[in-house]
Amino acid sequence: MSFRRGDMSILKPGMTFYFMPALWLDDSGLEITEPILITENWVKCFCKTPREMTLKL
Repeated sequence: MSFRRGDMSILKPGMTFYFMPALWLDDSGLEITEPILITENWVKCFCKTPREMTLKL
């Protein structure tokens, strides 16, 4: 999904997307993808990975 300011897309229950938040810097960046399902009241995440940051040194 790639929505921009002014986008008029309508999200409906049953739609699925790969949600991809990204952070871009001058010389690097970070993207995370996760499949989601639009529900009546919110979203359902299919990924069971813990939502925490892990730093490897």
